Amino acid sequence: GGSIYQAQFDYEQYGEWKGTILRKAINEKGDVEHGENYSDENGSNWDAAKKLSQLKSANRKIWTVLGDRGTTHYYTALWNNWTTDDANLGAISDLFEELDNEVLDYHNTTSTCTDVGEDGTDDDIEGLINFVRGKDYFDYNGDCTLTDDRPHMLGDIYNSQLVEVGIPSANQSFTNINQEAYWRVKNNYSAFISNNSTRKSIIYAGANDGMLHAFNASTGDEEWGFVPPFVIGRLPIIVNPNLEGKVKGSFGGTNPIFGVDGSPVIHDMYIRGLSEDGKSWNTDKSWRTILMIPYGRGGAGFSVLDVTNPIIEDKEGPLHMFSVFNDAINNQVKIANHIGQIENYPYQRGAIELERSEEAITAAANNTAARDKDNTAAGTDDDDNQINCEETDTCSNQDAI
Repeated sequence: GGSIYQAQFDYEQYGEWKGTILRKAINEKGDVEHGENYSDENGSNWDAAKKLSQLKSANRKIWTVLGDRGTTHYYTALWNNWTTDDANLGAISDLFEELDNEVLDYHNTTSTCTDVGEDGTDDDIEGLINFVRGKDYFDYNGDCTLTDDRPHMLGDIYNSQLVEVGIPSANQSFTNINQEAYWRVKNNYSAFISNNSTRKSIIYAGANDGMLHAFNASTGDEEWGFVPPFVIGRLPIIVNPNLEGKVKGSFGGTNPIFGVDGSPVIHDMYIRGLSEDGKSWNTDKSWRTILMIPYGRGGAGFSVLDVTNPIIEDKEGPLHMFSVFNDAINNQVKIANHIGQIENYPYQRGAIELERSEEAITAAANNTAARDKDNTAAGTDDDDNQINCEETDTCSNQDAI
């Protein structure tokens, strides 16, 4: 018995590509059960995209980090701050421009859907937020109703590999003290396993809708979606006014982009983690399950989350530790701390010669000293000229290093 999980996607011209994850059971004979309604002790067969469409966009848990603009911005209140509420709208709008991209005016008083558009971009900023949640703001179906849910809300999972994480299960068998297994035993990893013995299995996957998705491995329900702060800066690229009312006759469209395109990496670590509210760092170390999600083709960056508590309940849930992005256009590295405050670190583009590195300088000095010793040992010829050790094949000091 067991389960097989497979990511799939469909190409979509002038629109977000449609993605899903399928869970299918493997029976006791080793055969894959393809029936949509088949179930076993590990759960039922499911289609994540269908599950998501049943959930509705308003009921999804979608979160990010928005800095320290008051307690209303802390995601740990509901893990659902990706909204157009006044408390979140300004901060999300600022992040849209973090990478020098702007949300363009898609719907206005002269566009196809004249009765729902406004001149300017205020409505489009809110529309883009709602589109990421699953609304049909760009009018894919051509009915000029921009508040309906799209029938398919899950973006394509393209280069991102799926990772399943459940009860902690790292190796504790060691043969010497230099192995990580020894570190686990020394720091009571067994207690961490015991404390999380009922932890539900979660499927993590990055999608080009701009989110890291967390799906319940048993039911296929989306537990939450995380929008990395620097991927938010790429989302305005989705908006293409030239496609408004011009797809398949009078339908709308968008530019498909790479969003969270890298593969999640999971590791249990013994570190100083975050407090349950995600606002401060603990003083003592403890075992934490850490997830790193690189953006892949979505950009030269990554985010690190604490997913020790993967299910949002009893004021516990996933936590953002930090995010990093290399803004190669402006020659700066951007770092968002645990609550989303962003610092920029400029750098000079260029190459450094290997010979100028501290290691190379040290190696050259060591070799010069060894050569001098070898030549001294080789002595001089009858005319008192220094003999090169290579002539007598006696360069033992140089050979030794």
